[in-house]
Amino acid sequence: MILLKRSGFFLIAVMLFMIMIGVEKSSADELPMSVGTGSTLNDSTIQASKYLMSGTTSIQIVSSDKVRVSGNTKAYQPVDNIKVDLTLQRWDSSSGQWVDVLSIGSATNNNSSIVSLSKEAKVLKNSYYRVWGLHRVMHGGVIEQNVSISTYVYVE
Repeated sequence: MILLKRSGFFLIAVMLFMIMIGVEKSSADELPMSVGTGSTLNDSTIQASKYLMSGTTSIQIVSSDKVRVSGNTKAYQPVDNIKVDLTLQRWDSSSGQWVDVLSIGSATNNNSSIVSLSKEAKVLKNSYYRVWGLHRVMHGGVIEQNVSISTYVYVE
């Protein structure tokens, strides 16, 4: 009987410990509302890719009229050409859709497995913004590409 009680207390202690670890992990993984991120890994379609590993986009509020837009493309190995293109979008409530407001630009590397781009852009207050990225890898005549779209941020 005593052994059964001890086993029960041990089981309860283990369960409480596991719950506490889960709570701490989820709160540590959360980002502030001033940051929006996106990744090609969020793509729900099944895609086989020989060279393109991933692509990410990010938008962060810097001030009341400025955001930092970033993105990168990664390959499994050094490739002939690797590229990322970023475009800033704003929510247009009158049309109910995201509209391109600024081409942030592109970055390209040759004989590399990663390329990244980060720039600041002026924005309008009281608006929602996000960034989408085109991620492209070219190697040995093969072209692989995918798109990532960040979550949005609200600039007050």
